[in-house]
Amino acid sequence: MRARWLTVGLCLGLCLTGCTAEGAKKPPVSLESAMQHVYSYSLNEIEPEHVEEVTQWLADAQAEGADGQFFIKSFQDDTSEYAYTYAYAGGYADYEVSFIYTPKDPVSTGKIHIAGTRKDSLAHHFVQIKTVNDLSIMYIVADERLEELLGF
Repeated sequence: MRARWLTVGLCLGLCLTGCTAEGAKKPPVSLESAMQHVYSYSLNEIEPEHVEEVTQWLADAQAEGADGQFFIKSFQDDTSEYAYTYAYAGGYADYEVSFIYTPKDPVSTGKIHIAGTRKDSLAHHFVQIKTVNDLSIMYIVADERLEELLGF
């Protein structure tokens, strides 16, 4: 009788250990895929529900702005998981967008640093930035790329 209970206990232990090991074999989440939930960006892309407003905003910014002058347009809906921000500066063919996380900052949980790259006086490109809908994320526009500011 004792051997039977020992066998049952051993089989149960192996079964539980096998189940636990299967759960632990999940592939690790890459930093890039985890950050996609926090923020992502794309060049010259507009969400369908923003087309009319962004198109008008871009036309106004292009007509009024000087090369290198930044314009920002944000959309934040309390019912949406994400917020969208559009950034434009005349004369840039591309943008650098970086997320800076500062856990001890009492004002914001993160900062989005935007800088124009690849100067082209004929370029009229903009960047769409999609972030988690968090009011404490601040935006910083700069003339210099983050690498230059940090001395890399």
